[in-house]
Amino acid sequence: MDEITDISHSHEQGINLSDCPKLRLVLVGVTEAGKSAVGNAILGKKAFDEVGVKTRVSFPCQGLVKEQQVLVVDTPGWEWFNVNGSSASVWPVKKEIMRSMSLCQPGAHALLLVVPLSFSFSQRERRAVEEHVELFGPEAWSYSLVLFTILDRKQLRGSTLKQEVKLNVELNRLVGNCGGRFHALYSNPKAGEDQVAELLVKITKMMATNGETMLYSEKVLEQAREMEKEEERKLEEERKKREENIHKVREALKAKELRRSRRRTDQQILDNEEQEDSARDNQSISDKINFLQSCKQQ
Repeated sequence: MDEITDISHSHEQGINLSDCPKLRLVLVGVTEAGKSAVGNAILGKKAFDEVGVKTRVSFPCQGLVKEQQVLVVDTPGWEWFNVNGSSASVWPVKKEIMRSMSLCQPGAHALLLVVPLSFSFSQRERRAVEEHVELFGPEAWSYSLVLFTILDRKQLRGSTLKQEVKLNVELNRLVGNCGGRFHALYSNPKAGEDQVAELLVKITKMMATNGETMLYSEKVLEQAREMEKEEERKLEEERKKREENIHKVREALKAKELRRSRRRTDQQILDNEEQEDSARDNQSISDKINFLQSCKQQ
């Protein structure tokens, strides 16, 4: 998506979040959802890569926002459509997404699920988002908020974002998984609109609901280690199966070649026998002819 316009971090709306603790936010979303642009907008500076540069590793950056330190961790995205039709992303991508928690110790206050507003958001897209949120554990939904990136307000077709979310069953279900929490960052904010301040207010309300707890890094990283062991086990099983299949194919080829060799040998024996029979027949005929000629001469 296009770069989201830098948003002024003034106190135009009089929102004071200075009493909140340092915020640690993790951005999660599909490739080209605008995660890096969102991070730049929140921090009010170009902290992350420009538009069009694919994020390949989790990367942290922090800054002073509304008189408090805010840490934002950008993560690699996944593809909506995987070529093999199974998981939306391969294990190395998932592993790198989970590694983001090592960059925001002791934990994250919020997972921001960056979703480009799309009226074709389907069950496949929702399941892909859910698949990656669940990398952070079942409790991750309590710390999640859907953050829509909207290039043009015309995308709303004259309605409100809340109405559009209600109209799309899958978007509505995703937001419901997050306890009804969602927000939007527009590329063209209205005059006097402080979208980041409003986002931080929603995050602090979520924190209050969670009893000021957080999504703890060590718990997620421990799950990542367990998942890696399981992945290694699966890879080892797949390797053994491939070796077994290769062995079976080789044995089958050997058996096939042996059968061919036997058929060639058997055919050669038959050919030899036919040649011998033919030679005997020819010799017999020759003997008879000689005998007859000998009789005539007598």
